[in-house]
Amino acid sequence: MMILQAMLIGCIAALTALEGDWLGESKFREPLVTGFLVGLVLGDVKQGVIIGGQLQLIWMGATGIGLSAQLDIGTGGTIGTAFALMTGKGAEVAITFGLPVSILMQFMNTVKMTFFSGMMHKADQYAEAVNIRGMTWIHYSCGLITFVLYFFPTFFTIYLGSGAVEAIVKQLPEWVTQGLTAVSSLLPALGFAMLMQILMETRLIPFFIVGFVAAAYTGLDMMAITLIAVAIAWVMYMLKADSVKKEEEDLL
Repeated sequence: MMILQAMLIGCIAALTALEGDWLGESKFREPLVTGFLVGLVLGDVKQGVIIGGQLQLIWMGATGIGLSAQLDIGTGGTIGTAFALMTGKGAEVAITFGLPVSILMQFMNTVKMTFFSGMMHKADQYAEAVNIRGMTWIHYSCGLITFVLYFFPTFFTIYLGSGAVEAIVKQLPEWVTQGLTAVSSLLPALGFAMLMQILMETRLIPFFIVGFVAAAYTGLDMMAITLIAVAIAWVMYMLKADSVKKEEEDLL
């Protein structure tokens, strides 16, 4: 692993931590995006996107609700995809290293935010005194601290751990590899189930049934099914718009 590649992957992980702060909600942390970027750095974009897509399915249902902390999918997806590409394995290796990293980095993020809470009191004082320079200093300091906290652990993990990780993967018994493969096949279904539990409403069930039948029994690819869904949504929008327009005309 070249130092430059490890540095670039470290930057990817660090930038995922800045989403929601400096970068806004750009979806940079999503495994599909980080998988593409890691694949670009390591010279295998296709496999990076495939692994990122598999991780995306797994983490699709991992949503933070209320005060509950969600997994750090940005760093976990970045390191998981990098290890999977470096070892030449699939999503099972990405899951093996991605999930523990996402849990650990989320814990570190909690500690970081606790530390930042003290700095926010100072920012309030600067705001009351209309000290723009002080508020700007705190803003950029928090961002720089976040970048460093995510960059260096990722950099050293990738640069120093690539050989060790590959050796560990080669020494894994066959039953462990098969078990990880089974888990990687099961987790996407679990992710979808968690997502449906949050989003599913009674009125949406018919659309779910139509989509399932189209995917399972018609042989249509995802593009065709997506276009059908867009057409259905378009028709429903026009019907709803006509209904609203008619109600407005009746009121007049």
